[in-house]
Amino acid sequence: MNTQELIDPVINWHKSLEDSDYNLLYELLDEEFTFFSPVVHRPKDKHMGFIYLIAASKAFLNAEDFRYVREIKSNHNAMLEFNCEIDGIQVNGIDTFKWNDEMKFTEMKVYLRPQKSLQVIQQEMEKHLTNPQIWR
Repeated sequence: MNTQELIDPVINWHKSLEDSDYNLLYELLDEEFTFFSPVVHRPKDKHMGFIYLIAASKAFLNAEDFRYVREIKSNHNAMLEFNCEIDGIQVNGIDTFKWNDEMKFTEMKVYLRPQKSLQVIQQEMEKHLTNPQIWR
């Protein structure tokens, strides 16, 4: 077991976002990882979930005021609430995580409010998902 696996995955989540470190982000995902997007009906597996997480990070982190405002954690679960403004729309959301004993995320769900924020995030995500660079 390498030292990466011993670190709280939420700490590494924050680090991967702060450093735009997509290698670290990928390492955080278990092979059985499932991503639940607020804008896509079907859950995504590890590979597609990773692509969606890159697109989401680009969409959210381009908002200068993105910040996590609350964090609730238990042994293998976490809930992180965030706020930001995109295109004049206030976005309030929650990321929920589950992880295993190897400190790898097995599940992530994203919830957004209000309805207008869902629309603006969908537009931003589509912009990033159609960029060929994200698929490399």
